[in-house]
Amino acid sequence: MLSKRKQTLSTSIIRIAVLGVALGVCILILSFAITTGFRNEIQKKVIGFGSHIEVSTFDNNDSYQQTPIVLTTKLRSNILSVPNVKAIQAFSTIAGIIRGNENIEGMVFKGVGTDYDTSFFAQNITKGRFLSLNDSVTSNEIVISETLANKLQLTNGDKVEAFFVQNPIRRRKFTVVGIYNTGLSVYDKTYILCDILQVQKLNGWADDRVEGLEVIVNDFSKLDTTTHYVDMSVDYDMQALSIAERNPAIFDWIDLVDQNVLILIILIVIITAVSLISTQLTFILEHISTIGILKTLGCLNGTIAKVFLNVMLKVLLKGLLLGNVVGLLLCYLQARLGVIKLNPENYYISQVPIQVELIHVFLINLGVLTVSLIVLVFPAFMVAKKVKVVDAIILK
Repeated sequence: MLSKRKQTLSTSIIRIAVLGVALGVCILILSFAITTGFRNEIQKKVIGFGSHIEVSTFDNNDSYQQTPIVLTTKLRSNILSVPNVKAIQAFSTIAGIIRGNENIEGMVFKGVGTDYDTSFFAQNITKGRFLSLNDSVTSNEIVISETLANKLQLTNGDKVEAFFVQNPIRRRKFTVVGIYNTGLSVYDKTYILCDILQVQKLNGWADDRVEGLEVIVNDFSKLDTTTHYVDMSVDYDMQALSIAERNPAIFDWIDLVDQNVLILIILIVIITAVSLISTQLTFILEHISTIGILKTLGCLNGTIAKVFLNVMLKVLLKGLLLGNVVGLLLCYLQARLGVIKLNPENYYISQVPIQVELIHVFLINLGVLTVSLIVLVFPAFMVAKKVKVVDAIILK
């Protein structure tokens, strides 16, 4: 039936059906790859700035200078004993004003210590290096963002002055040793990285006083459970908040993207199913006489239905093969070349991210194949049952 050279209406419709299945599968592969890429890239950036869980004093102070906590050995060991906790790192922040060659800008100085995980900034520093820190000697080095460097016309190696509004006003001189660009404008416009000893001195804190602790976990999927147990392990006047609780706007935005993809998946599956049913019915109607001949030879309705299901199965497999090839090829090109760009101000990243998961590709193919065959069974059996031998012969 499929190999005959005679051009009929069903021949063109079958080709359209193959292209329709291929387009649907291609879009699904791209949707899953882009959504997974978005989620992972944005989570990676947000977590790189603030880790998975943050432990701080339990109060209603919304300023950048919080009430300090005492970093004791017991507190550290209690947190590290929680399952899924990988490491902890101390931090402190203070608001200040930095003066460049011509302009000034208000920023938040985030102090970090020797226990800080520098892997995130190692990937995002565009010039220079990260801070060189020592537990006993206070460093005057800072790392600034490209956004701030452009505003203040600063470059790597420049000397700058910073002012901190206290009583009296304090002034510090720093050296820019690195410039970073994460693409997260909300952070790039806000933070300067410096030595935690500088912030402790400016706040008048002892060495064991810090603003909070950043907790890094092994398995992100267990974040909520781990956050709960970390919260239970700290003192009564402290709280543990996950990265999702501290950045609800960003994670709500990610969830909204997932919802849109879910709606897209449902629509594509419905359109593909309707297209295949239409193709199947057109193909069957063109072969009414064949059904009459098969019934004359004694074929059962189920056998005849299986013949047309096998025909549509071949159409499905051709569409799946073509859709997988095109979809994966487009994913590869975007991942390697970054053809489609984005505005970091709106999307937090500069290009459409791609992350292909083989399990997603497998589930897409299995889902499309299963749903399509299920919706094709009923029309095939109904038509085979309704067609009578006499009518088929007359039509012939």
